Amino acid sequence: MRIGLDGKVLTLRAGGIGRYAINLTRAMLAEAAVRRRKPEFVIFTGPQTSRSVMEEFRGHCNEHFLGAKSSLLRSFVHIPLALRRMRIDVFHGMDHVGIPFVGKTGRCVVTVHDVIPLVLPGTFTRRHRLVVRTALARVGRQADLIIVPSRAVQRDVVQYLRVSEDRVAVTPHGCEARFNPSRDPASLGAAAARYGLPARYLLAVGTLEPRKNLTTLVRAFARLRDRSEIDPAVGLVLAGARGWLDDPIFRTVQSLGLDDAVLFTGFMDDDDLPAVYQGAELVVFPSLYEGFGLPLLEAMACGVPVVASNTSALPEVAGGAAMLVDPLDVEALARAVARVLDDAALRGRLREDGIARAAEFSWQTAARRTLDAYASLA
Repeated sequence: MRIGLDGKVLTLRAGGIGRYAINLTRAMLAEAAVRRRKPEFVIFTGPQTSRSVMEEFRGHCNEHFLGAKSSLLRSFVHIPLALRRMRIDVFHGMDHVGIPFVGKTGRCVVTVHDVIPLVLPGTFTRRHRLVVRTALARVGRQADLIIVPSRAVQRDVVQYLRVSEDRVAVTPHGCEARFNPSRDPASLGAAAARYGLPARYLLAVGTLEPRKNLTTLVRAFARLRDRSEIDPAVGLVLAGARGWLDDPIFRTVQSLGLDDAVLFTGFMDDDDLPAVYQGAELVVFPSLYEGFGLPLLEAMACGVPVVASNTSALPEVAGGAAMLVDPLDVEALARAVARVLDDAALRGRLREDGIARAAEFSWQTAARRTLDAYASLA
């Protein structure tokens, strides 16, 4: 069986999707090597693909470089032609825009990480909504199998794309071993110096965009400071690249006089993430919607207490190991943060439960399920 993978998103600059693609590909190559009937992999790379990632995979797969940077050109021309030329049995688009537009050859698997532009259209730009709606409609028509990271996304895919449930396979993400409770003073110090982190801080990780609901977090943080329910030495760190429609976040910080208390790190190097998690007093994840929520899982694996939203896939992933609140309720969010910071016994329970819960997720399991899905189609 010859498997084609869309390697355009094999880059950490693609955020959570890039992390998913890299970790799943790495685990599938390892799993395939020990199988009796070894599948052959062809990765269709592009200008966006990280060369360091492909160097790691060298010798375990074939690479077919497609020079077009445009997703449209890749999907309309390059991928359909390459699938025929390389005689691919099963092609896996690692995100919703990876599927070929025309000339379908063999079987097609697509990972849909979420359908947020359909569920919360106001949190995206008009152009983004149009592109995603068009791509998802095509996925619903053409994909032989849709892989999703949670039951929450499965329900949404069935509802919004109008596909049968048996075409949608739930395959949760894994958690890398480097996210663990061990605290290396040198790594912690280096990360703190690189980003100017305060000695004590609350942490939120994710691209700055409306869905992440960071204005509510900033308002809750301000409320805690105004009522002296949090040590004034504790800062709020918002770790993530700028996204879209993010001006309200900066305006909220400024209007509440929090310029000296809130730190925007910008895009954070992936290698620094474990230390930044480990150095936090608490991780807050107030997102309005998540298809999975890797930061939640990674924070729990690092032994850091988490306060998260009670919406979408987050309760499913947390499994009772995080404190969940209504993300639209500023007061509830403030109370939850204050309670965790003030209650040592609660922090200890969340820490232990979080580590145990995160250990239930592995990329090896995700790889086995995905390979089995390929085999069932071929």
